[in-house]
Amino acid sequence: MIHFLDQTQNGCHRVFLCHLLHRVTALTILIAVALFSQLIFTQSATAKSSEKPNIIVIMADDLGYADLSFLSQSPADVKTPGIDRIASQGTYFSNAYATSPICSPSRCGMITGKYQQRWGNYWYSQGGLPNDQLTIPQALKKLGYFTQKIGKTHLNGGPAQHPLDHGFDEFLGFIHHTWDYIRLDEKDVAAYKKRNNGKGLGILNVGPLERNRGESVSYEDGFTTQIFTEEAIKTIEAGSKSEKPFFIELEYNAVHMPTYVANPDYAIKAGYEQPKWDRDADHWEFPFWDPQEMTWSQWHAKWGHLGEVDPLGRKRYLANLMAMDDGITQILDTLDKTGQRKNTIVIFLSDNGGTINTYSNNTPLRGYKYMFGEGGVRIPMIVSWPSKLPEQQTRSSLTSAMDLFPTLIELIGGEVPSDLDGNSLVANIKQQKQPQVHDHLCFADGKGTWSVRQGEWKLINSKGWVHSNYQLNDKNIASPADDIVYPTGLLLYNLKNDIKETKDLASSQPERVAEMKALYEAWQKQMGKPRSGKVKKK
Repeated sequence: MIHFLDQTQNGCHRVFLCHLLHRVTALTILIAVALFSQLIFTQSATAKSSEKPNIIVIMADDLGYADLSFLSQSPADVKTPGIDRIASQGTYFSNAYATSPICSPSRCGMITGKYQQRWGNYWYSQGGLPNDQLTIPQALKKLGYFTQKIGKTHLNGGPAQHPLDHGFDEFLGFIHHTWDYIRLDEKDVAAYKKRNNGKGLGILNVGPLERNRGESVSYEDGFTTQIFTEEAIKTIEAGSKSEKPFFIELEYNAVHMPTYVANPDYAIKAGYEQPKWDRDADHWEFPFWDPQEMTWSQWHAKWGHLGEVDPLGRKRYLANLMAMDDGITQILDTLDKTGQRKNTIVIFLSDNGGTINTYSNNTPLRGYKYMFGEGGVRIPMIVSWPSKLPEQQTRSSLTSAMDLFPTLIELIGGEVPSDLDGNSLVANIKQQKQPQVHDHLCFADGKGTWSVRQGEWKLINSKGWVHSNYQLNDKNIASPADDIVYPTGLLLYNLKNDIKETKDLASSQPERVAEMKALYEAWQKQMGKPRSGKVKKK
């Protein structure tokens, strides 16, 4: 030890040494704390980087195949910067299919990763969702996710139809094939019952939404598209402060009928005059059903199934499309603001093809919702995870909404169930292999119409189709046009050369017809018979 003081100053020496030792000890503690803090920070950062990603699946309803502005076939009247943004940050699948040309069976196929025909769910009011079918939210809950369903639920009934019965922790929305966009209050229900002489509303769906199980929630000035968006945003913001990853299945009712109802602000944006407020009826002067004028069935045929051509039909559709796209933009902005976009998988798709009844555009495909032409079953689908997957990509591989289940499970490091009909898209997205995701896909309505897609070929057994039609002038105003008529019989098309399905090659390709018919017959033997139930046209 170095002696700074002589022995005559021992008292001062001891004081000095104590002070020095105290300072050294304090410095040591500070260094130790700093090192420990750095270690904790490093461990925390490492743990955070290894967290499972959040997941948001956004499903549009009856969206036209061409109605996305990033696509080359998109019409000039469409602007979808929100959806385009997802595409720019991910992979667009140009040969993606729903499992049905109508919503309830197709939604069952998506959420289970299976052909819903396995348990007899072919068409409306059939099959439902059984308890013994594992769903995406159930699988994710087992892997530590908070799960939330927002928006439309329409799964043909069944014991597990309610979102809380098939894996979701929370639910806000409605359980039906459609719902009104702006009449979401008990007063709206009361007003209609009064107009209908105290009778029920049949399948007219107005009034409060449902939260969780049975809790009725009224919105006096609500708009479903914005309500569903805001609910998703709340979960995203809460998720930024939670250690638990979230899974949101956001199923907008846009752009399903009644598209003739819209938020007045979006009516203006779409280029038609803002509706006036009807003080006596206490609602906007959209074309609402009046029980004093006609029955609901007559009204539904007129406005829901193109019984009469609405001059503003296309613009009404675009109003609701713009509202949904704005909602998607808000969701993406919230992910960015909360620092979660790079740790969130975002998937966008439609439940089935667009319907001519709401003036959607399926260019260049033949047909619409309800039929097995390409326009009924081919859908837009995008998978995006900016920090982990390629961006601004397009894949032409044969894919299905059933593929989302195994894709998500693989992406988060889980074990993919072995009994799924869907296949993971991960390798295809990363370009680790070039073969098709599926060799072939099959479709059937349980009533005699079916089809098979294999490679560039499409075989369809059709009972024919006749549909009302319209045309648009240079101001986007609709007027009646000649009916659309589709052929009957066993038809074969080469989609690579004839995506519009105009040239039947069945007579010149008998061997291929036989091979593809055999594929369908083998598939059909694995499926269940249609479950009995009253089939209703929605």
